[in-house]
Amino acid sequence: MREFAREHFAHLAEVNFLEDEKAIRVLSEAQDAEDFVSRLSLICGMPVIPGETLVFLNEIQEAPDLITAVKFLVEDGRHRVVISGSMLGTEMKGFRSFPVGYVQIERMFPLDFEEFCWSQNVPQAIIDDIREAFDARKGLDAGLHERLSGLFRYFVAIGGMPEAVSAYLDSSYDMMAVRAVASQIVEQYRFDIAKYAQGRAPQIRRVFDAVPSQLDKVNKRFRMDALKSGAVYDRYANDFAWLIDAAVVLPTYQVSEPKRPLRRTAQENKFKLYEADTGLLLSQYAPQTMLDVIADAPSVNFGSVYENAVAQALSNENPDLFYFCSSRKGEVDFIAQRNDGALVPIEVKSGKDYKLHTALNNLLGTHDFEIGEACVLSSANVERREREGKPIWYLPLYMAFCIAEQTSGTFGSMHLAPPTF
Repeated sequence: MREFAREHFAHLAEVNFLEDEKAIRVLSEAQDAEDFVSRLSLICGMPVIPGETLVFLNEIQEAPDLITAVKFLVEDGRHRVVISGSMLGTEMKGFRSFPVGYVQIERMFPLDFEEFCWSQNVPQAIIDDIREAFDARKGLDAGLHERLSGLFRYFVAIGGMPEAVSAYLDSSYDMMAVRAVASQIVEQYRFDIAKYAQGRAPQIRRVFDAVPSQLDKVNKRFRMDALKSGAVYDRYANDFAWLIDAAVVLPTYQVSEPKRPLRRTAQENKFKLYEADTGLLLSQYAPQTMLDVIADAPSVNFGSVYENAVAQALSNENPDLFYFCSSRKGEVDFIAQRNDGALVPIEVKSGKDYKLHTALNNLLGTHDFEIGEACVLSSANVERREREGKPIWYLPLYMAFCIAEQTSGTFGSMHLAPPTF
C-alpha cells in the first residue's frame, strides 16, 4: 500500500491503530469529515490535501467503530481512503455499523507466480511468452522451460508473502532468512487466533496446527480424528469456518459428480485444507524439505506441496475449490469451472509417472459427466494426448496461474438487451 501511495499520490497519511491507541480516541470524537481530517492531520503531523494525500487507516479491527468515518469522507468526495486490517474476514462480523454502499472490498492474496517473477526482474516479454504458449497449447523452448521450472520451485519454497519475498531479496538470497520470516508469520497467526477467537481459540489452533500433517496423508482429506478421538465435524464446524473466513486456510470440497453447479454435490464435511501460502506450509516442515523442493530432489514426493501451490493459484481468482472423489472412479485433485462454463479436471503430479492418472481417465470415459478435456500439471513441458477422443493436456506447473485466470468468473462487460414488444 505504501508503494501504491508513492506511485500515485504526493503524500501518505497513515495511522496504525494497533500501535497508536490514542489515535482511536482522538478520531472517534470527530463530528464530520472536516473535523476528522483536521484530527488526522494533527496525528500524522502533515496536512491532508484533497487529491494529493492518500489516507491509510491500518489495523482497523482495533477500532471497528471508526469504519463509519469512511462514510463521512466518501460523502465529502474529496479524499481517497484505504482501510485494512488483520483477520477482517472474521472481525467485520463484529462491527456494529458498516457503511454499506460506501466501501469497496478488495481481497488481498500472497503474490502469485507472475508477481513473483516481477520481483525477480523477469522480463514481461517472458511472462507474455508463458501466456501465449498456454493459449496455443505449445511448449516453450526447452532451455526457457527449465529455467522457469526452477524459478517456480523457488516460488513454492519462498511463497508469496511480501515480507518473505522481501527477506529473500534483502538478505542476498538467504533461504534461512525467508524461513525465519515465514515462521514468524505462522506464529502471528497463532497469536491472532488466541486474540480474536476468544473461547474457541484452543480448538481453532488445533485445526490450524493439524493442516501440514493432514496434507502429508495419502488422500489429504482432513480427518476429524486428527483433532480428537471421536471428534465429529459438526462440533468443529465453526472453528473451520473461522480459519476460512480469516483466509488462513483454503478449503477444497469433495464432489461426487463433476456436473454444474459443483456445489450441488459438494459435501461440507468432506474436504481438504490447504495453507494460504506454500512458504508458510514449508516453514512448518523440516528445513531440508524447503531445500529439497528447490533442488527437485528425486527421492522426495512433493505432491502435497505442489497441490497446495495449485490451490493457491486457483483461489486467487475464485475462492470456490472442489475435488472429485468416488469409490468407483477414484480421486482427482481439482475440478475447475472455466469462465465459459466448462468443467476441467486437474491432476497435479510431482514425479516422473505424471502420465499415470486412472481417475482422470475414468472421468473422461464417463459420457454422462460431459467432461471435454483434462489437465495434468507437472514439471514436464506442454504435451497433448487423447483419451476417449478427448484431449489431456500436460502442462508445466508454472502455467497454473494461466489456468486460474480462466476460472475467475469475470467477463468484463455483458450487455443483454431485453425482449422488445
